[in-house]
Amino acid sequence: MNASSLPPAPAEEDALLVKSYILHVILLDVLERDIRTLNTLALKLPNVYIRGLSGVQGKVMRRLADLRKAMRTRGIRVYEENRGPRGFEALYLCRGYQRRFFMLWSYVKAETASELSAYLGIRLNADDS
Repeated sequence: MNASSLPPAPAEEDALLVKSYILHVILLDVLERDIRTLNTLALKLPNVYIRGLSGVQGKVMRRLADLRKAMRTRGIRVYEENRGPRGFEALYLCRGYQRRFFMLWSYVKAETASELSAYLGIRLNADDS
């Protein structure tokens, strides 16, 4: 097999797709847990909050479907996800090349908060966490 017949090596755009995919998977988990928690609290209007978060959940699921489609188109498949004490690791294939993507939990938290605030249409300040 000569060099010209090899598939293109993974690019930065591929890693960014995997990163966005991971963050959206985690965001869905966070939303699900928060919705369950809201059901246990003595709030005056729990259905309003739950419907709001459920609406965001739907948007996140649609975005996740788009990300999966883009990943398929680019020949990317996440085959293993590991949540460890230090962070989140994803192992994936990109056009036949094995790759690893890792994010520390502090970074995951900040990026997930940023994604969620964008879905909610609110701006987070640097001192918000």
